[in-house]
Amino acid sequence: MTVRYYTIGMAGHIDHGKTTLTKALSGVDTDTLKEEKERKITIEPGFAPFPLTDEINTSIVDVPGHEKFIRQMIAGVAGIDLVLLVIAADEGVMPQTREHFEILSYLGIETGVIVVTKSDLIDEEMRLLVEEDIGELTRSTAFATFPVHFVDSITMSGIDDLKNEIGQLLQGAQTRSSQGAFRMPIDHIFTVKGQGTVVRGTVYEGEVRAGDDLIIEPGNDKVKIRKLQVHKQDVNSAKAGQRAALNLSGGSRTAWKRGHVLLSPHVFSTTDMIDIVLSTGNGWDGKIKQRAPVKFYTGTSEVMGKLVFFDRNELENNSHQIFCQVRLDEEIVTKRGDKYIIRRPSPEETIGGGEVIDPNGSIYKFGTNTIELLKGKYEGTPQERVLHTLEKEGSLTEIDLKKLTGFEEQDFNEAIDQLLELNSIHQIQGYYFAALTLERVQSEWIDRLKQFHEENPLRQGIPKAEAVQYLKGKLHPKVVNGLIDQWIETSIISVTDQFVHLSDFKPDFPQKWSKKMSQVLERLEEMKLEPDDLLSLFKSQQLPEELYNDYKYHLIKTNQAVVLFDEVLLSKSAFDTAVEQLRSKTNGSFTVQEAKAALDTSRKFLIPFLECMDTNGYTIRDSNVRKWV
Repeated sequence: MTVRYYTIGMAGHIDHGKTTLTKALSGVDTDTLKEEKERKITIEPGFAPFPLTDEINTSIVDVPGHEKFIRQMIAGVAGIDLVLLVIAADEGVMPQTREHFEILSYLGIETGVIVVTKSDLIDEEMRLLVEEDIGELTRSTAFATFPVHFVDSITMSGIDDLKNEIGQLLQGAQTRSSQGAFRMPIDHIFTVKGQGTVVRGTVYEGEVRAGDDLIIEPGNDKVKIRKLQVHKQDVNSAKAGQRAALNLSGGSRTAWKRGHVLLSPHVFSTTDMIDIVLSTGNGWDGKIKQRAPVKFYTGTSEVMGKLVFFDRNELENNSHQIFCQVRLDEEIVTKRGDKYIIRRPSPEETIGGGEVIDPNGSIYKFGTNTIELLKGKYEGTPQERVLHTLEKEGSLTEIDLKKLTGFEEQDFNEAIDQLLELNSIHQIQGYYFAALTLERVQSEWIDRLKQFHEENPLRQGIPKAEAVQYLKGKLHPKVVNGLIDQWIETSIISVTDQFVHLSDFKPDFPQKWSKKMSQVLERLEEMKLEPDDLLSLFKSQQLPEELYNDYKYHLIKTNQAVVLFDEVLLSKSAFDTAVEQLRSKTNGSFTVQEAKAALDTSRKFLIPFLECMDTNGYTIRDSNVRKWV
């Protein structure tokens, strides 16, 4: 039998009986703080175990109803699977009822029950008025389909029917995924004497076990799980949908606060620039101007930031599907698809909420192109999202690609498999990149080589180290080396003596100066063993001096000349002729004097020539004698 875990959120106006209803359902009083007892109000979210059946195990989150504790309310309902919207029969819909209702709507809660408490205090006529009040509140929303239950938590009237209703609703509800990486936003941190630091929260996704190594973000604080509890019971593991308390070792406890997140390492990233789709209600007055300060809530975090629009300079209430961006003052952890709430800091009121499109947004230009880009990100399939991310980032490991796309394991793997099969993406050395990126980089690189060859026709090509450095700006170094190998295999490029060039390219005199450069070489050959310096010969043909070094290098590289000394070169044909002439006129060894007599040339040229023969392996010098090899 597989046990399924869910979290039920209790929301509504202050004094409407949420805590009493929680106790009636679960038997647990969630107001545990001294101040809560004294003031008879809920200040911090309270949690109670509420096992429905052997297969369905739930927890109830009782959130504060007072307007001063909206932040705690949002933290409490983050991560719930079903909501009980509580309305007192003797008061009906109140201001915090409406605000909680709006917040729940923005968070995308689509399963729940509207519970009318204190129903023993009203008559049938009042009951009809409450029902009308509820109908007006929920009209044209997902809440309009929620069942309505009238209960009394003191006499327990209607409580059993409510329990059955909750069980029926959860029977077909989808559970959170326990597969893949672990994530738990922290809503409470405390110290247990003799045990150390404990963090508590609702497990959003994944599973954790005692002994696991995790991190707390922001801060990349490394911790180890010493012990786990679910509703004060020791357990070996905690799964998505469960309330869990984790005893931690390691890390810097003083830096942690509500809003930090306990995570599997190397999977999630922190961010302060988030692309979002925003919807607003009519529960606030005035307009929100471009880059106005806002409070951004997601998970259990509350961070100040600025709201950035790309198609308007101010936001009016009751706007739907605004594609925009929030730029935060501090980094947080979030992923694609996470729900959020935005509130105005002064006057404090809820503006709206929606869904995270891209947790790693960029700086965009104002205009319709950006709106279309964000809309495409929002509506795109997993395959399109993977492609977009790779086209934006260049090349990514599987871990980083998962971080940036934010898909569940199964969706991610299916998208990758399909894209690989369609050759829309490629993988080299553990890095993924888009086929379009490959085409663009390859085209840019070929154009760069063509331009280099046109401007430097005498050079073999671009040094390979320089080529790798250039391509590193486009892709990861491991991908670059793999691509170069592929391009060599497919004869797109070649590498000669660590110089990268187009496969069909051969260094040669530039057409414009070809005749004059040939004449320099011819003159060099005519001068045999006693040539003028090459630069003088080059200038005598009125050739551009900036081409000289390339010309000199080309003659040497293509074995048309050898260096005697400084700028003096000997044509290869003159060198070969002199070598054969000397060999024919000497025995196994010879002196400088014998070489001079055989070649009939001055010592100025003879000594460099003999040293050149040594360098090229024709002879070996032994004191004053040279021996033929």
